[in-house]
Amino acid sequence: MVGTKNNRRSQMTKRLIQDSLIRLLQKQTIDEITVTAVCKAADINRGTFYAHYEDVKDCMEKMEEDATTELLAVIDANSHPDSLQAILTGIFEVVKKRHAITSFILTTDQDFLMRFIATTKREILAQNRNQINDIGTREKEYMIEYYLNGIVGVVRYWLKTGLTESPEQLAHFINDWWYRGKPVKDLSQPLN
Repeated sequence: MVGTKNNRRSQMTKRLIQDSLIRLLQKQTIDEITVTAVCKAADINRGTFYAHYEDVKDCMEKMEEDATTELLAVIDANSHPDSLQAILTGIFEVVKKRHAITSFILTTDQDFLMRFIATTKREILAQNRNQINDIGTREKEYMIEYYLNGIVGVVRYWLKTGLTESPEQLAHFINDWWYRGKPVKDLSQPLN
């Protein structure tokens, strides 16, 4: 049981450090924040910080990696072609649980956001390679890019407006929009 207790304490300490860094990021850039400032905000000593992270940027990178791992696990766990609502609900639950870090990523860390969208697009294309047969590969890439960036916009607005809707409600909205869409009429044909 000693390992479990220490692991729980370690996880709590990491969360305290991460939360303190997020609070500081609301007032300063990542380059302006020192380990000392994080330690003071978390009410811990520098040795405790260094037991978990190399520096402030390492702490930020670990938070981003954890969020990415959780989000990609949701996508992997819901690979059925009709699982859009389940995937979105899972993603929105992670966003709500980690709202401070996701808010930072969506508003400040554009490089990470672009890498995450590219990774997510690859995952979705790999899983749905044979599911969308009526359009070409290039069009599929554009379609997924369009939807992913739309979802990012929805999440930004959701965070900005205080996460009022539940993850299930938000996923239901997007799922309805996705399936309510009708195929576009062939524009090369004259309109009657």
